[in-house]
Amino acid sequence: MYRKQLIEKLCLGLTLAWGIAVLLSSPVQAEQKQRDIAVAVDGQMVKLSTPPVTIANVNYVPLRGVLERLGVSIMWDQGTETLRAEKGAQKLEYTIGQSYAELNGQALFLSSPGLIRNGTVMVPLRFVSEAFGAEVKWDAGTRTIKITSDDKLLSSISAEPTGNTAANLMNNGYAVQQGEWIYGLENKENGYASDSSGGYLYKVNAAGGDVTLLLAEQARKLNIRDEWIYFLGSGGIYKIRTDGSGLTELVEGVYSRQLILMNNWLFYNTDDGIYRLQVDRVSALPIRVLKNSEIDQFTVSRGWVYYYGNPDAEHMDTLARVRINGTESVTYGKLDYEDITIHKDYIYVNYYVEEESKIKTGRIPAEGGPLEYLLTADGFNIAGDTLYYGLGSIIYRSELDGTGSRAVANLEHWGIPLRFVMLNDSLYYEKSVFDDNDQYASAVYAVNIARKTGRSLFGKVLPTEKKDTRHLYPYDDDEKVQLAERVARQIVDQTIRPEMTQREKIKALHDYVVANTAYDYDNYLKDTAPAISYTAYGVFVEHTAVCSGYALAMDVLLDLIEVENYTVSGMAGGEGHAWNLVVLDDGHYHLDATWDDPVPDTPGRVGYKYFMISDEQMAADHEFDMEGIEELLHRQDMPDETKITFE
Repeated sequence: MYRKQLIEKLCLGLTLAWGIAVLLSSPVQAEQKQRDIAVAVDGQMVKLSTPPVTIANVNYVPLRGVLERLGVSIMWDQGTETLRAEKGAQKLEYTIGQSYAELNGQALFLSSPGLIRNGTVMVPLRFVSEAFGAEVKWDAGTRTIKITSDDKLLSSISAEPTGNTAANLMNNGYAVQQGEWIYGLENKENGYASDSSGGYLYKVNAAGGDVTLLLAEQARKLNIRDEWIYFLGSGGIYKIRTDGSGLTELVEGVYSRQLILMNNWLFYNTDDGIYRLQVDRVSALPIRVLKNSEIDQFTVSRGWVYYYGNPDAEHMDTLARVRINGTESVTYGKLDYEDITIHKDYIYVNYYVEEESKIKTGRIPAEGGPLEYLLTADGFNIAGDTLYYGLGSIIYRSELDGTGSRAVANLEHWGIPLRFVMLNDSLYYEKSVFDDNDQYASAVYAVNIARKTGRSLFGKVLPTEKKDTRHLYPYDDDEKVQLAERVARQIVDQTIRPEMTQREKIKALHDYVVANTAYDYDNYLKDTAPAISYTAYGVFVEHTAVCSGYALAMDVLLDLIEVENYTVSGMAGGEGHAWNLVVLDDGHYHLDATWDDPVPDTPGRVGYKYFMISDEQMAADHEFDMEGIEELLHRQDMPDETKITFE
């Protein structure tokens, strides 16, 4: 794990010992001068059992003198002369005389080995101190080695992330803003910048304008501080200046799933746990906060790292937290978690309920307590004190407790998975289309919720979307698809008159389908119904279908007259069944053209028992998910003025 980088830092770390040694001109003078050398930890002088020793330009101090003051637990194996030291999840093992030590299981080479002098274990001062996060400086005026402990240095960590919001980073952090500039990711070809693959790094003015490509390599999880952008790359953790210069590798050889910047500290996870690194110190070593190989996602807030992972046999995750110094852990419980972020006093999570096949959003008090269900959502984000969440292509906002929900934007098309970023008064998401080559192409869009306008953030123009006509005919037969589409338009042209009301138009189409279609009853009884009977093509061209064909045909016709409708799956007569849900200004209604068509077929006869009836009437002999219907309608219940228009 980033061995080369750590070795380089250790070599730099020897400069302090060298700086002290050059003041000493001979072994005798060295012995005399070193008695005047003092050691202080966090401003407090350390009383050592044995004075520091300078050998071959390296300062050695007694093993227990400094480490115990740094809060490090020490174990000494006399038989093997092996030192084992640990603090939280950070573990060091070193055998006297060897040229390397092991830090968290990784070999680190030392230019000067430890030793035993007059029965006292002596270790190189800088190496051991910085292995546990401390900072070591030499004060020539007072001839004091000044050590700032890791705990003292942690005071510079802010209460919340500073490089991007915790909620944005939960949503893969593919856009970040500093001043008037937006820095974001987008894939040059097909694929999604909003998922774990990331994308190329671009820069654009928030008001629009010229786009600058900063990095033509895959990047993920954007954080920004001053003139630097911090991000995850394919082989490590990097930073690059906001003008695209100065690309620097900070940690090599790791694949991380999260990156959080808090002032001058980076938090990230690897295949063996969560680490933090002080980025402003050249000699700083990564400090392991938690050892756990199964951490999927984490966030940081108010001195705690919140995480979930370590799935058990039931595919459940453990939600827990640990202090940023690696001590004092708290476990909340097990659940199938999807996402996690912290806002004020609550942990907000998405979680999957297998029995209901739903993703829900809830929250848990950070100090512990029951999970509180808030709402059903595909994904969520928090900006200010507002909870934003998505259902299908609709974005809603609500109070933090899930109340007062209302739609704010219809985004039409989404990438996979559903993740969106909030920056100031705008929402950023990935729009995708299914092109003529049957490939998904995507582009990042910026939507100003207040002005209800949107634009392609980096100017990428998506190809014209290929209309999904698979419901007309299930096979790759363009001629049959085109024929079904022509017939559907002809039915509307011949049946619908301009003076009709919406309900009269719906009745006319319902009557056409029922009167001109025969239920494929014989094949249904024998379980030999051909695939074409399950499609709208069966109704329009063959005039024979089963329930899904009736429902899909009504779906096509209602779309052509611009009536909001949905296909419903449920049970009727003890069998699986499909019908339509129609939405008008005065409410929603069920329409079952199949059960309005007599069996055996009676030409010209049309029933109306299942035409535009209520949930309660339909439930008399049809079984369906009432809650699912309500959620479907809630997802689509958006005033016209909130729809987004794209420039």
